[in-house]
Amino acid sequence: MFLVWFALFAAFLFYQMYWKRRKLPPGPTPFPFVGNLPTMLKYAEPGYEVFIKLKEQYGKIYSFTFVNLDGVIICDWDLIKETFIKNGHDFAGRPIFPISEEIRGGSYGVVESVGDRWQTHRRFLLQFLRDMGMGKNLMQDRVRFELVCLLSTYFSDGPIDLSDALDLGVGCIINSLLFGYRYDDSRKDEFLVMRKALAKHMKVAGEPAGAFLAMFLWVRHLPYFSGKYAVVKSNVDMMFKLFDEQIRVHQKNIDYDSEDSTDIVEAYLKEMKKREYEPDFGGFELAQLKSICFDLWIAGMETTSNTLYWAVLYILHNPEVARKMRQELDKHIGGDRIVTMDDKARLHYVNATINEIQRLANLLPNNLMHTTTKEVEIEGYKIPADTVIIAQISSIFPEPYKFKPERHLDENGNLKRIEELCPFSIGKRICLGEGLARMELFLFIANLYNQFEILPVDPNNLPTTKKTWGITMGAQKYKVLLKPRFLDVN
Repeated sequence: MFLVWFALFAAFLFYQMYWKRRKLPPGPTPFPFVGNLPTMLKYAEPGYEVFIKLKEQYGKIYSFTFVNLDGVIICDWDLIKETFIKNGHDFAGRPIFPISEEIRGGSYGVVESVGDRWQTHRRFLLQFLRDMGMGKNLMQDRVRFELVCLLSTYFSDGPIDLSDALDLGVGCIINSLLFGYRYDDSRKDEFLVMRKALAKHMKVAGEPAGAFLAMFLWVRHLPYFSGKYAVVKSNVDMMFKLFDEQIRVHQKNIDYDSEDSTDIVEAYLKEMKKREYEPDFGGFELAQLKSICFDLWIAGMETTSNTLYWAVLYILHNPEVARKMRQELDKHIGGDRIVTMDDKARLHYVNATINEIQRLANLLPNNLMHTTTKEVEIEGYKIPADTVIIAQISSIFPEPYKFKPERHLDENGNLKRIEELCPFSIGKRICLGEGLARMELFLFIANLYNQFEILPVDPNNLPTTKKTWGITMGAQKYKVLLKPRFLDVN
């Protein structure tokens, strides 16, 4: 009997470590059950440095196993373009995560859905954002209002952590788009509950334990994993409960005869009404709406506020960058007025700094995983359908750990386009909120540094820039001193 079990185990190892990967590009040998996760964990910089080392070892394309998902990583820009842009439809799939399907009740939302559901709802949301003035003054006014609230709040002689203010400002923007209201004083407790739940969810989901839970749902019954699962489930359930409440409020008060919609939920319910005689409302179902709220609240909140927090930290470590930003702002703004999108084209160094922040923060070093929708051929390798494909831009730039805004400027000091910089992903599944996020980053950063000189609490002991595990790479908490540059920021 022992020999039988030994033979079965040996066959399992042979299949996992060699046979099923034999047609894929060369790469580090995966371990049973955990894949190449140990390879990632042994490097100091989570989700970043490992890919630089592997590129040096294996070249521009190599295999990499994410727990039990066989993947191929591409780290050459020309090959990334050919793969994700030229043949985008072949790489627009998403892997299936059993835990996600359980907590959502199915393959819902826009982040993890595929096929007709994904395409239909992506078009719907893009149209809504255009109707709401994406790239126009209407959307800028939303951001500007929250910006003024933030700027007028912080006049303190003592150290402060900006994360609360940044999170609230960004949270108000996405919540007003989703549900039509911001978090004023009467609703701040609701925001704090949401933010706390989101932070716990993102932390656990991005940990190695979260990777196991995502792929092997049965481990939730084991002692250590049961606690992690409980955190994810309870926080997602809490967020969905709040979404349910807002959807019910909209259903009660909606005017279906009005053509205009003030928020996504209202627009979605009107679309459901139009499709009420179609099977399952033509895919416009309440379960899908709740998952869309979940996806957009996380994406709209987490990535932008996180990038802003990294922005202050990186500039804190590079006072010469702050000086050059103030110099440019003084030249083109020349006072305490609010910087607007009309100023963007003149603020080359500010824009270069924002680009460098996004590059170095590298919030999603694995991006959001794509999968092949059919068998494809890359560099002579036949890649099966449903294989994870990742465009790995972390290892493309020279001196990747050096904060250097000048890399985004030409010899005349003008902003230059570096196509390899794609923090909002690439291909068919590029972030649909890219326009809003770019607007938020520019307006918040330009105005913060126009209105304040942001100083370290202790110049001889700067806060660490070491990243923490999560779905997005977070900065550790720190405090700063704000020195107003003008008497009135209103």
